[in-house]
Amino acid sequence: MNRTPKDEPVAYDYDFDEAMQRIAQTNPNEVTDLVNASGAVGGIEALIDRFEDAGHDNGRGDKCWYARDLQALLGYKRWEDFEGVIRRAETACQNAGHDPSGHFVEVLRSTPKNSEGGRPSANYELTRYASYLIAQNASSRLKAVAFAQTYFAIQTRRQELADRDGVDFDALSENQKRLYLRNQVVAENKRLASAAMASGVHTAKDFGKFQNRGYQGLYGGRGVEEIKDYKSLPTKANILDHMGSTELAANLFRITQTEEKLRSKNIVGKERACDAHYEVGLKVRQTMRELSGIMPEDLPVAEDVRKIARQERKQQRMRAVEPQKRIEAPLEGPKASAPVEIDLRADLWKYALLIMSVRPDGQISTSDLIDEMPQFVKLSEAHTAKNASRPDSKFSQLVRNLKSHKDSKSNFIYQGYAQDAPGGFKITRKGLDFAREYFSDRS
Repeated sequence: MNRTPKDEPVAYDYDFDEAMQRIAQTNPNEVTDLVNASGAVGGIEALIDRFEDAGHDNGRGDKCWYARDLQALLGYKRWEDFEGVIRRAETACQNAGHDPSGHFVEVLRSTPKNSEGGRPSANYELTRYASYLIAQNASSRLKAVAFAQTYFAIQTRRQELADRDGVDFDALSENQKRLYLRNQVVAENKRLASAAMASGVHTAKDFGKFQNRGYQGLYGGRGVEEIKDYKSLPTKANILDHMGSTELAANLFRITQTEEKLRSKNIVGKERACDAHYEVGLKVRQTMRELSGIMPEDLPVAEDVRKIARQERKQQRMRAVEPQKRIEAPLEGPKASAPVEIDLRADLWKYALLIMSVRPDGQISTSDLIDEMPQFVKLSEAHTAKNASRPDSKFSQLVRNLKSHKDSKSNFIYQGYAQDAPGGFKITRKGLDFAREYFSDRS
């Protein structure tokens, strides 16, 4: 990422676009490669844990970081140097139309600056947004900064999506991410076309050339037809319809940043507009090389998104049915009056989802789940017998393990089918969809 001069603040000028590009592009393997390349110790999980553990709840349900902690995480040795970063971040915050006082709250440490006592040292309580701006304005020479920029961009945008649209990006499947991003590409391409026309790109032929130049920058000199040939796509295929979330997000970043450049730089002339589109595409390509080393043309070809959209519309029609009627369908197999024999270790979680799906709030306590499960699944005497060493049964312990083993990669909470609720579980949209499909096939 190119940096501005040290004394100029970096503005928050890509709220949706780059964050989504980073979210879609940042999978654990890719970031691990990035982290390893930068010489970090302990892997991506350890770095994420360090940043998460450094944050705290400010008492209003929001996560905040102290500037002194962030200083250490970003690798700054002197507070005086880090204060300059904070000043630039505050300016960027103000330039973006936000009140810095709501994001940078000056506080004093509870302990003195030194062991001999004296005046407590200055500190700041920083919102996630403020922490993000600080990471953006920090020195790119420090190895921890690249990770921090990605980390806070992702976390900040995820929070914004949740607040604005109720979108939990973590809970979306790959196909749902593709649909979300593909719809954004459609909308942003319209804005890009408007900006290109204002720059002098008027005819269909000129616009085709303009679009091709953007692809050439992003795809190493390949235009639309060359990309189809390289990816073995049908001649009539729309390449955007066969992109996975990573590739779509990279193109979304290309589109929105080109529009911004055309308008903000007041670019006039179709050739200059084409060159601007190429340059932005090339910048995005360079970013992908730096983050993952995987070029867009080498990302896998995905199933036609139009087919995914048809499936999603079908699912939406199902969701339009009032909840109780929709949920009764999975209960046709099995009925509570006809418990079935299952592999408790392998399939217990599926029937836990079934029971949660018929509750109005989708939530159940562990004890209620233990009580209700025998209505749906057959239990042997060995499973219901009390353990010699503790009061519960082998079966009840298996139910409790659904919660206690939530950090296991095979666990249904870890996989996003349910949430860890106080004293029990709560089904997610992913879990509800799974229960409906799984049990409707068995009716």
